[in-house]
Amino acid sequence: MDNNDVKFIVDNMLGSLSRWLRILGYDTVYHKDFEDWKILQIAEEENRYIVTRDRGLHRRALNKGLKSIYLWMDELEERLSFIALNTGIKLSVDFNNTRCPEDNTPLRKVSRQNVKDRVPEKVYKLHEDFWECPRCGKVYWIGRHWRMIEKVLETARKKLEENRVNIKKGIIDATGSP
Repeated sequence: MDNNDVKFIVDNMLGSLSRWLRILGYDTVYHKDFEDWKILQIAEEENRYIVTRDRGLHRRALNKGLKSIYLWMDELEERLSFIALNTGIKLSVDFNNTRCPEDNTPLRKVSRQNVKDRVPEKVYKLHEDFWECPRCGKVYWIGRHWRMIEKVLETARKKLEENRVNIKKGIIDATGSP
């Protein structure tokens, strides 16, 4: 499977993780009020990986033959690296293939002129590149927060490589367990 085709549904304990997967360009369904049965139904109908912190939901998904990733770790970087280890997703942002962190809609690049009255004047003066969500209308640009995003992704990529090495050495298995 091409990793651009990887799709997720994230349980209600992992809302912030859903935003990260969307920024990385992956179609990620999340709703804070979804009950387990609904998550299972959507995963089955739309061929999505379930990403969960709920061991019971994870077991039910596996028993139904669905793809499920159980995240026991708390650090964002570890979670992202573990998902990448199990799905092959890229831990880098492709600005031609990113999604609105709020509503999962693919973003589209727009001209500076198009956003002139919708972003702060300082932002308009400092930046050339802007992206817009066609659904909610939010405008995005590579601002100061970008350093933090890159740092998180760099750490996640390092953890992914460490996990791959440890699997080869037999120190851990693909579930991350010793």
